[in-house]
Order: sequence, then C-alpha cells, then structure tokens
Amino acid sequence: MNNGPWGPWNNSGKNTNPEQNFGSQKPQKPNANFDDFFKKSEEFFKKIFEQNNKNNGGNNGGGDDSGNDRWKKIFDKSSKSVAGLFILGFILLWLMLGIYKVDPDENAAVLYFGKFYSIATPGLNYHIPYPFGQVIKKSVTVVNTEEFGFSSNSKKSEKRNFDAESLMLTGDENIVDIEFQVQWQIADIKDFIFNIAEPNQAIRKSAESAMREIIARAPIADALSDGKKRIEQETRDLLQQTLDSYGAGVRITLVQLRRVDPPLQVIDAFRDVQTAKADKEKEINQAQSYANDIIPRARGTASQVKEQSEAYANEVVANSQGEAGRFLSVYNQYAKAKQVTKKRIYLETMEKIYRDMDKIFIDKGAAKAGVMPYFPLNELPQTKKPN
Repeated sequence: MNNGPWGPWNNSGKNTNPEQNFGSQKPQKPNANFDDFFKKSEEFFKKIFEQNNKNNGGNNGGGDDSGNDRWKKIFDKSSKSVAGLFILGFILLWLMLGIYKVDPDENAAVLYFGKFYSIATPGLNYHIPYPFGQVIKKSVTVVNTEEFGFSSNSKKSEKRNFDAESLMLTGDENIVDIEFQVQWQIADIKDFIFNIAEPNQAIRKSAESAMREIIARAPIADALSDGKKRIEQETRDLLQQTLDSYGAGVRITLVQLRRVDPPLQVIDAFRDVQTAKADKEKEINQAQSYANDIIPRARGTASQVKEQSEAYANEVVANSQGEAGRFLSVYNQYAKAKQVTKKRIYLETMEKIYRDMDKIFIDKGAAKAGVMPYFPLNELPQTKKPN
C-alpha cells in the first residue's frame, strides 16, 4: 500500500478509503473536498522535504519545525516563480497581438494614444497593441458607389425618400426627375479617417448639392438631350473641389446620369411637346435637305447655260471675224482685178446654189434632129461603171 496526497492507495490502484471511492454513494461537500485536497497535498510535500533533509544530514530533533519553515520558503519561491512566468507569458502574448496584416488593396493608419503615427503598406506589420496603439485599415482600390433617386438594395430603399433626392430645378425654371450615381475611392487614408466624421454622408450631401447647382445653371433641354456629358463632367469637378476643401481624402472617379425625365405628373404632356418638337425638327431637316439638293442643281444649270451662252457668243464673234476677214481678202482681190473677181464670185455662188439641186440639160439643137433633149446630169455619178 502506498500513500499519496489523496490518501492511501493499494497496489491495484484503488483508493482504500471507502469515502474516496468513485463508487461510493456518500455525498461530498465541495468545500470539504478542496480542504482535504490541500491538507493532503501539504502533508505530501512535507514528507518529501523531510526525506530530503534526512538524506542531506539534517537534524532529526527539530525536523518538524525546520521542515515546515523550509517548505514555506520553497513554496513562497515557487509561487513567485510561477507568478513571474505567468506575467512574462501574458506580456509576450500581449506583444504578439501587435502583429497584423495589411491586404494588397488596403492601407492602414497606425495610431498611438489616439494620435496619427504612420501609414502601413501592404504586408505584415507591427504596432504596440491596445490600449496604447490602434490600427485602422481601409481599402483604397475598391470603388464605392453612392446612388441618388434609386437604390439597387431593396432594404436600404425602404428608408429613403427618392423624390427629395431626384426632383431638381433647372435654369429655365422647370423641374426634372434625375437618377444618378457617384463612384469614389479613398485617396488619402489619413485625411479620410481624421477630417470627416461620417464620410459616406459627407459624400452624399456634397454630391447632391453639386448636382443641384449644375442643374440650376442648365436649361431643361440640355439635361434631357445632348448636354448630359457636360453636366456629368461639371458635377464631378465641382464635387471634387468641394471634398478637397474639406480635406476628405477622397477621389471621385465617376458621376453618371442614369435617367433624366420630367416629373411623373406632367410626363405625358411633356412627351407630347417633345414629339411636336421632334416633328418640327423633322420637317425643318427635310426642307433643308430639299434646299440643299435643289439649290446646287439650279446653280449648276445656271452655270451651264451661262457657259453655253459665252461659248455661242465667242463662236458668233469668231465666225463674224472670219467672214469679215474673208470679205476683206476678197475685196482686196476685187480691187486689183474687178472682172475676174466678179466672174469668180459668180461661179462660186452658182456652184453653191446648184450643188444640191437636180440638174437637167436641154439642148435645143438636138430637139430639131429628133433626139430627146433630156440629159440628167445629177444621176451620172450614181451610175455604176461596168466591170
């Protein structure tokens, strides 16, 4: 039988104290069990220290008192060592809490005692843990979207008044119903954290204010047709200037108009007006197209007639000048030999007159001889020669 700190044990490993058997039905009070446990533990360590003193040649006469004092000293030292190790382990565990990771799409602001210290880049970093230090991580690549006049999230749409966001007054005192969205990113995490208390609300209010200001400068026709790009660009520039003046640390990447319509109450009448304007523009374009077609053709025809007239005038003048020159040359020859020239002119004139006429020669002398006095001169060239 062996003695242990929990009582005598036999060689079979069972406790010989019936009150300590696991199968005993006698209830044990928790406090009594703990007291008994500590008492037996104290007796067990005392016996170990006494046996150690005997082996080291200690005095048997004062063994009890000296053993108790030595045990208390050793117990005190061991308690201090355990407490020191516990405190050291706690400090190491607390220091390990300062290791943190920054993802590739993030930046982290390190604060000590609530004051900005530095910006941590992606990767593993370290800071003095709470309560001395604090790390605030924000994504600087994710594009955040603010929606106005509509909501793609049905849960958020239940709490918003879309009419208050979308109805705006134009420069010509008309009302338009606008849906638009603003996309932004964090440009400077330090300014983003410290300079504005509620970044999303600040961006929303600034964006709505900027859009209302730009719409108030533009007529309704620009907002409904080809002026949308200009409105988007001017709103983006104005919004960026406003947020920069706040030191918000935000970069506006996009302002986009999704829908621009008249208010629902007058949209039918407005569409009729727009249809009439479209028909008017159609008729004007058709008339302009006809004018663009007929006018160049008329100008071309006029230019052609003018050129033909000028050509005819030049031809008449040239012919007249040629005839005059010919007449002068004939006159000069006539002045030199009048009879010859007269005869020549007579013959040339007769040649021109009789060239294309049917000619018949009648000889009076042949008629007396009984010969037919008919000779078709113009048919002679038509007769074929015999082979």
